[in-house]
Amino acid sequence: MAKNKKRKNTKTNKAPMKFLVIVTALLVVVMAALLFVVNSDGGSNSASTHEDRPPIDDLATYGNDDPAVSIVEFGDYKCPACGTWDREVFDQLESDYLDHEDISFSFVNFIGFQNESLIASLASQKIYHEASEDQFWDFHHALMQAAGVQGSQVDIDFVVDIASEHAPDVDEDELRTSITEQEYMDELYAEHELIEEFGVERTPTIFVNDVEVSDPFDYNEIERIIEEQLEENS
Repeated sequence: MAKNKKRKNTKTNKAPMKFLVIVTALLVVVMAALLFVVNSDGGSNSASTHEDRPPIDDLATYGNDDPAVSIVEFGDYKCPACGTWDREVFDQLESDYLDHEDISFSFVNFIGFQNESLIASLASQKIYHEASEDQFWDFHHALMQAAGVQGSQVDIDFVVDIASEHAPDVDEDELRTSITEQEYMDELYAEHELIEEFGVERTPTIFVNDVEVSDPFDYNEIERIIEEQLEENS
């Protein structure tokens, strides 16, 4: 009797399971259709223009503080795509444009991976304020390349090790204390307000003046927008 009862219970459980499978399949179809609609929208695949460009006065900036054309990356040190962009796109951007006196590059910290992103950003802010410009950018690129690697664990030791090699002017104990006490948290809050103001939802997001680039990995698009902005603003 126990065996028959068990078989009966197994049979009755199949119906809700089958229902869940069907519902899940329908949800997948609906989501796929929605994604198709979004990606087919003419505006979603073209650069969008905002009312103003992100202000760079308080951001880590490479180049002129008052440029005709400002390039701004909203990025996350823990984001693998940001590491790829830094490696594949930034190098070309630097080679082609960042020695131009009318062009600058700035970085906004996006805290997308909770504590690991926060630690990296707090360290970055400390080094931005305490080290030379060259040391800051050396640290920035080294951290961007290391933190987003699959399996990396960003903690205080991790960022201090990178700083010791690329920003030796910053005292290691002071850096640890700055991160632990969240010395530059107010600046990260201000950058978060900038993220909300410009509706940034993913990283990397790239602005060239007031134009948000549709595909941050399309260097031809970035180059076209830069040239257009140089012509309009130089």
